[in-house]
Amino acid sequence: MTAHLVLEVGDRGFEALAGLPQRFFGALRARLPDDAIVVADDGNHTFLVAELMPIHAPRAYFSPSDFNSMGYCIPAAIGAKLARPERAVVGIVGDGAARMTGLEMATAVAQGVGVAWFVFNDGELAQIAQAQETPYNRKTCTVLPGLDFGALARANGVAFLEMRNDSEVERVTREALDSAARGAPVLVDVRIDYSKRTRFTEGVIRTNLKRFGLADQARLVGRALWRRVTG
Repeated sequence: MTAHLVLEVGDRGFEALAGLPQRFFGALRARLPDDAIVVADDGNHTFLVAELMPIHAPRAYFSPSDFNSMGYCIPAAIGAKLARPERAVVGIVGDGAARMTGLEMATAVAQGVGVAWFVFNDGELAQIAQAQETPYNRKTCTVLPGLDFGALARANGVAFLEMRNDSEVERVTREALDSAARGAPVLVDVRIDYSKRTRFTEGVIRTNLKRFGLADQARLVGRALWRRVTG
């Protein structure tokens, strides 16, 4: 992808970062020391981190498994920084997961913990939404209402930055990490473009399809195509 996209999410429209996720993770990796701790939540971003974020030290990447712990990242990053205050700590969290434990950012302020959280904000529970949309051409209970992450940050006394387009990736990443290095926790609203599926999503679709016989495969593919045509 090389051009900007405008995504309509619910009743909101915003310019997404068309160069992301590759450009974002490249900028983040370039500015983090090798022993920095990266904490991911559960969701689409989990697999983007696994695919695109090189980890250069042992015990430097933490993530829940099997989609059992949405909301893990924000408190886990605080715990990691308290345990290893000499190391940089960043969190990668989806907008759905951030809603679950976002108030824990107040703990980071109270403890003077310098963590930078990057919220991948697309207005959906993207991993589930993609799995729904492929066979059914619709989404059920996975489109999220709008949330003002700036207001959430201010309510918790946390610094706030926005990454609204490709041109802001390097600057905002630098400012966020500088804030965390000063001991000031910061929340970054990253307007992510999820139009490209992760390898995990593509693999799940292929694997599940292979479990069926040829007749069932043909029927499922036919139904999916029919829904695409008829809406």
